[in-house]
Amino acid sequence: MFKKILVPIDVDRPIAAKAVYDGVTAIAKPFGAEIRLISVMPGFGMPIVGSFISDRVRKEAIEHFRDELKAFVVENCDESVTFKIRSGKHYEEIVKMAKKWEADLIVVYHNRYRDINEAFSHTCAKHVYRDAPCSVLRLRNIRENVV
Repeated sequence: MFKKILVPIDVDRPIAAKAVYDGVTAIAKPFGAEIRLISVMPGFGMPIVGSFISDRVRKEAIEHFRDELKAFVVENCDESVTFKIRSGKHYEEIVKMAKKWEADLIVVYHNRYRDINEAFSHTCAKHVYRDAPCSVLRLRNIRENVV
């Protein structure tokens, strides 16, 4: 049923990302599905932000972000897992990747009882549901040791 599963993760929340990945592997295994992780950096496109960020700082931020995601994959994932880094609005980049990669399923997560998550990931998840070219599974209340 599912051949390609796209999984947005937050590299700043490795415990939650690992819990999500573990849940996705349980879904992917019976289908022999591919798993692709995507992590989205906030964009520098807003003029007020972009004007204060030098190209060097931008490049360093992307390299650091890439290193963090690579380390997460090496430490926690099967060697067949691929990953992509995008920059911009989270939901737009997730939907673009799902279309480009022709994903069958997007697995998003949302920790309902965290105020900061309510403000950001809830809106992101709603946009992904609305615009996704495929099915979307929402995992709720992933347990983290560090909140």
